[in-house]
Amino acid sequence: MRGPHLSSASVRIAIVAMLSALSGVSHGAARALVVGDPVRVTRSEMLLFQGKNLAGAAKGQEFTLLKHDPAKKQVFVSFMKDDGTLVAATLPDEAVEPAVVRATSVLVRGVEAFRDQRYDEAKRLLTRAALDKQQAALAGALFTRVNGAFGSASLARTSPAAKQAATTTLQTLRDTAEGLAKAGMTRLALALDEGTDRLGAQVPGLTIPPTKVDRADLTKRAAISQRETMLARQSFALKQLVAASKHVAAGLEAEPAHDELKAMQPLVQKDLEEADTLCKTAKKMQRQPNGAVHALSAIDDGLKLCTDHTDLRELRKTLAAAFEEKTSPQVTPAFVSIAKAGTSAPMLEEGRKLYTVRCTECHDLEMLDGRTLTSLSGMVGSMSRRAGLSDAEKARILDYIAAAKTVVDAGGAK
Repeated sequence: MRGPHLSSASVRIAIVAMLSALSGVSHGAARALVVGDPVRVTRSEMLLFQGKNLAGAAKGQEFTLLKHDPAKKQVFVSFMKDDGTLVAATLPDEAVEPAVVRATSVLVRGVEAFRDQRYDEAKRLLTRAALDKQQAALAGALFTRVNGAFGSASLARTSPAAKQAATTTLQTLRDTAEGLAKAGMTRLALALDEGTDRLGAQVPGLTIPPTKVDRADLTKRAAISQRETMLARQSFALKQLVAASKHVAAGLEAEPAHDELKAMQPLVQKDLEEADTLCKTAKKMQRQPNGAVHALSAIDDGLKLCTDHTDLRELRKTLAAAFEEKTSPQVTPAFVSIAKAGTSAPMLEEGRKLYTVRCTECHDLEMLDGRTLTSLSGMVGSMSRRAGLSDAEKARILDYIAAAKTVVDAGGAK
């Protein structure tokens, strides 16, 4: 959408006015956590809900900040469960940092603030959105029209003669909402149209122009857009690309102009295609004499790209025994002999059990010859807190991994 039409002069005037509103905003805390903004997880961490483990959060995954509790050193973030239930999950505040804020997200929040009659916040957020070059024209237009309608309604409360002008500004908002809906900006259109009703209702006796949009349809689409966007973000962060692709498609059907989903779609498609290619390679190698090692490598690389790729997961099951030899070999006499570990076989077996049970609660095991021992040890160290491992359990896993990697690198315990 090109945005509601405004002259260049009008846009400049609107932006100057909005920039003036920022004069009292402090910019000192560059990395402050701001409620409503996105935060990024800086390490693999476990999301908690009501004190219990909810889901794993991958390093780099983003969430919307709902609340920061410095006293308890935790943040509350929005998380959508697979059944569509939206909950407030917690993370340690030391495990998150501010993420890049999308101007369109700020724009939507600004219009939603107008809908909820938080007019000062609406102006502040629309001002902030206008600082983005791509959103400046639309944000400027919305700021001008929302601010104009608010001013006209305020005047009409005390001056009956101003009611016609107020009705005209409300009509402008109705027209703008219709244009936004036609352009596929579902959430903006709905919030602006609902806000028009609420603003008009504040002036007794004011004629409120009828809506020009299908409110019920917009409400349904906006809910779908919100749900599918959150699920797409979560799936994409966890490399569940098959699921992410479906959520992106459903979200764009509900809101065709959703810029975040439009940007995500080619990224998901690119990695899906690469995973498909690796799957074909694995199937080809599987049929070749002595091709199992190459097939395993292709499957492993493919699942690192796309953890929920059905064909790759089926191939992995088919080659389960071969994968076990590469990821978590059994502790046999031959294993102990090759490993030359200073740890007893029972302790190594305990470590293997912990490794294969606790470390697979959130992800598949990786092939041990694909990482250095230092890298594997660092991975266990970072994940031990997330998995709720004690120091003793962590030590048992590290002992087993060190021994198992020696065995795998030597060609296995035949």
